[in-house]
Amino acid sequence: MAERMKISVIVPIYNAEKNLEQCVDSIIHQSYSDMQIILVNDGSTDKSENICKRYADIDNRVLYIAKSNGGLVSARKEGVLNANGDFIGWVDADDWVEMDYFADMAAAQNETAADIVCATHYHDIGKDSRKIVGAVPIGTYEREDLLPYLLYGGKFFEFGIQPHVWSKLFRRNILLETQLKVDERIIYGEDVSVTYPSILKADRVCVTDITGYHYVQRQHTMAKKEFPKEEERLSILFRYMKQEFDVSEVLESQLNQYKKYAFLMRQPHILDQCLSQNGEILMPYGGIDKNSRVILYGAGVLGQKIYYYLKQYGLARVVLWVDNNYEIYQSQNMEVYAPKEIKELSSYDLIVIANSSECIAAVIIESLCKMEIPRIKIRWLASLFIDIDFRM
Repeated sequence: MAERMKISVIVPIYNAEKNLEQCVDSIIHQSYSDMQIILVNDGSTDKSENICKRYADIDNRVLYIAKSNGGLVSARKEGVLNANGDFIGWVDADDWVEMDYFADMAAAQNETAADIVCATHYHDIGKDSRKIVGAVPIGTYEREDLLPYLLYGGKFFEFGIQPHVWSKLFRRNILLETQLKVDERIIYGEDVSVTYPSILKADRVCVTDITGYHYVQRQHTMAKKEFPKEEERLSILFRYMKQEFDVSEVLESQLNQYKKYAFLMRQPHILDQCLSQNGEILMPYGGIDKNSRVILYGAGVLGQKIYYYLKQYGLARVVLWVDNNYEIYQSQNMEVYAPKEIKELSSYDLIVIANSSECIAAVIIESLCKMEIPRIKIRWLASLFIDIDFRM
């Protein structure tokens, strides 16, 4: 029987008092007990510190670390430096894990001797919980076998291996090399900058269907943050990843697809500036006239970016904004309505589907067609945009 390994679970924390107890309770009550639990308080100004200290007092597996605010990358580095487990797992302070999550991950590692174990996860929005998987099938892989679809699975946009560190179990020695070197100026792609370089250092990776992690999109975090100089920060990430991928032709091609995805999700106006020749907007959607009356379908990250982009620059008029989870967005004072409201609106030019997943977009298109909406009025990402070699 293989020796039982110790897992260090790191929780980076910043002003997380509302959900921190649920998060830490879910870790403390894991069926796998051979753990070190590291709570890294990254300069919180709320009651997070009091909560952390209380857990450290009642459970000797808990290590509490307080540091000045330096951002997520900085907090993660502090956690890795203090980890003493053979493997490291992560839980974000807003999320929670099911009771057998780390036991299942440890069993998969024990069975395969993998350096990294990858799980699936649930994306929870209100009462809606959706299982998220990558494009790589379940199995155990040598590093070289993963390269053709490591970052990009072949459909826009579908990751090969999902980037999230919190759905992985990493051999600690790998993170001591990969996490500690990440540029702390990176505030988008913090996971991308660790997960893929770590896989490139691993000899063996196990991809599982373990689904015990709940990534929770909380109501108080629905409105997506804006950061100053975000274009510059994205460029820092891309330069870092190009360096880590060592200009491999296969990986560079995948990175270029990821660049398009990242700019679409964070800075859609940049894509219009680069791709528009006749003054059209929303070029990823094939380009539309600035005077168009648009129904925007989707209020997640992409939907919010497009909505506020059009509003900020006084471009195409959004005559209706819809999402299946409209009630949650309405609770945040966002003017989002049920998709059925589309049937009540006759005066519009196009429906723009604000979702980056081809699979999800196909489901939405099917539902719109069942509502007898002409297919010509429905826009998703144009094939020209998906196929273009974007090297910004």
